[in-house]
Amino acid sequence: MPDAASAPTLAPLGPLTPRLDVLAAGDHRTVFLNGHLIARFACGDRGTERVVVTQLAEVLPLTDRAIATAFDLHPVTLSRFRGQLHHGGAAALMPRRTGPKGPSKMTARLAARCRQLRLEGRSVRDIAARVSRPGRTLSHVTVAALFKAGPPAAEPTPQPLALEPASVEAPTVTAPTVPPTVGITELRTSRYAGAFLLCAALARLDLWGVFRRLAATVGPARQYGWAQTVAAIVWGFALRFQSIEDLKNVLRADLGVLLGTAQAPTVLALRQKIQALVESVDPAAVSRALFQRYLALEPVWEGFYYVDGHFCSYYGQHPTPKGWNPKRRLAIPGHTDVYIHDARGRALFFFSQPLNDSLGRAIPTAVAEIRQAHGPGPFTLVFDRGGFSADAFRFLNAEGIGFITYLKGRKARRRFPAERFQPGWFAFEGQRHVYRLFAKQTRVGRAGTIRTIVFLGDEDQQIPVLTNLQGAKPAKVIHCLRLRWRQENSFKFLTAHYAIDQIIQYGADPETQDRRVLNPKRKTLKEEIRRVTQDIQTLEAQLGRALEANDERRRPTARGVKIAHGRLRRTIAQRQQILARLEHRLRRTPGQIDAAAVGKTRSLLREDRRLVVNALKLAAHNAERLSALRFNQYYRSSKDVFSVFRALLHLPGDVRLTDGNRLEVCLQRPDSPKIAHALEALLGDLNQDQPRLLGDGPILHLTLSSVNMDGPVVEPPLSEF
Repeated sequence: MPDAASAPTLAPLGPLTPRLDVLAAGDHRTVFLNGHLIARFACGDRGTERVVVTQLAEVLPLTDRAIATAFDLHPVTLSRFRGQLHHGGAAALMPRRTGPKGPSKMTARLAARCRQLRLEGRSVRDIAARVSRPGRTLSHVTVAALFKAGPPAAEPTPQPLALEPASVEAPTVTAPTVPPTVGITELRTSRYAGAFLLCAALARLDLWGVFRRLAATVGPARQYGWAQTVAAIVWGFALRFQSIEDLKNVLRADLGVLLGTAQAPTVLALRQKIQALVESVDPAAVSRALFQRYLALEPVWEGFYYVDGHFCSYYGQHPTPKGWNPKRRLAIPGHTDVYIHDARGRALFFFSQPLNDSLGRAIPTAVAEIRQAHGPGPFTLVFDRGGFSADAFRFLNAEGIGFITYLKGRKARRRFPAERFQPGWFAFEGQRHVYRLFAKQTRVGRAGTIRTIVFLGDEDQQIPVLTNLQGAKPAKVIHCLRLRWRQENSFKFLTAHYAIDQIIQYGADPETQDRRVLNPKRKTLKEEIRRVTQDIQTLEAQLGRALEANDERRRPTARGVKIAHGRLRRTIAQRQQILARLEHRLRRTPGQIDAAAVGKTRSLLREDRRLVVNALKLAAHNAERLSALRFNQYYRSSKDVFSVFRALLHLPGDVRLTDGNRLEVCLQRPDSPKIAHALEALLGDLNQDQPRLLGDGPILHLTLSSVNMDGPVVEPPLSEF
């Protein structure tokens, strides 16, 4: 029998840390402790969740942070719940009703009276004034909340008890008369009903058809499909919400009317839908399809396309490529988007240049994209000095494409005599434009001789312009180039109103393309050579001063001087040997090496979502432009038509589904009679197009309320209320 002293002894076990897991399955959340089920409650049951989390915090040897993290709570929130439990028990943890605690002033009779007045076309303020009486005042906010809540729920009809079991028949399923994407069944009020004015323009752009042909999807969806996702982005930026995150300030019930749903999606849900939408379509294909639609609706004037880059700054942590910021006049991190406009300043297409290449290198890509939409016919590119490149000129000449740009690198002091400039004119958009011109030829290195037209600017400066259009009038060439400022104004408008500079998504990927950079060793060697050269020059200067100050009575010969300053001469010789070795190393050191070898790799921002969202921003902008020009046919004031129409998008109104497939939209009448009459004529014009909600939804019928045209109506007080 073995000795008891030699028997192995077990080490004492320390306390085991419990493992807490909270899983969400369906509509319930399940709590496991060390793998054992201890609680299950509905996801929306906040009271039970608070009781469970506080009880676990009281008995488990876990920190508040660990328990709060498992339940997706903040530790401070858990600490507050525990304090409420200690002072008031479990009853203090139950969620309380927010807002007024007393009985509501809106009785059933008042609600019925308000709904009756609403059917007569009264505004919410008018209804509140009519049903109010001394001692009981209803605000228009309370009346508006009544209509947002929807119709009253119908009371269930009592059914007689069956004495004998009856045979159960299968219910008869009838096909719905309303498309499943529309959730409007009763009268609803929307603060953003004026945005329905864009439906006709969006239908002409075939926005929904583009995504449908590209097989867009957001995955399984019960309420928000790809059409609602696209509409939420378009309506959001058309209503001047500056970002996706800014939609948290939207009235979700009111925006849901535009989407045909009870409420608009939250920012978190919308971001998830955008991610799924982008994964199902090619961002470039979306922009190309919309580009073709823009040209089909309104052809480009004489085939003049304006190409320019728009730089978007980046201030994040990723080492992105640097580009030239013209506003700050600095090279800072960011990315460049190349936009294509027409002579009217209409934004047609854009593509990304993540490496911030020059505009000259982007011209072949722009030509390829224009070819797909424009067709085989001739066209002309107009760009600024950023595209000045002999390679680009040779490429455009070989492709048979015209170009107009400024001459780059000309000295300002070089001027031509004033008598050489002759007047020339060109008529555009009903106005004659006169210029003083001088035509000549300029030889550009590696591009040959190019036609040059010099014109006098507003301050008599001589501005040379290059073009390969041999048969075009000089005044036409100059005026078409000066129209490029419409593109700059478009950039300013899109940046201010549609936020095209935004990143939209986070994250970056390392650059995969091999890139060579300047060898930093050459820089170090050049600095060493410069320092050694300066030392040699200093020592040689000392030797020269010693020779000048030599006492010839003591050292009458040069040999004596050399012997006297032998140490200084040896130091100079040593420095010269070091300089020779450094110059030899510099000659053998390569000028460029791989960027990865010196740790200068760059990151490229992820931009698939940004490309799709920006394409939708351009679609919303073009739809607004088409609608505003259509409105101007009746408004007839080009100076402020865009600002006036932009305000009309925020008109409130009532929306009601009638006749099964007809959506009645009644907009509030503007106070200005001129705007109201023009809007009423526009609505009659839009109704002839029979636009549909989200492309294939119910037909929209837009009308204008006559509330503001009615005079004051005096009614006796409602004694029954």
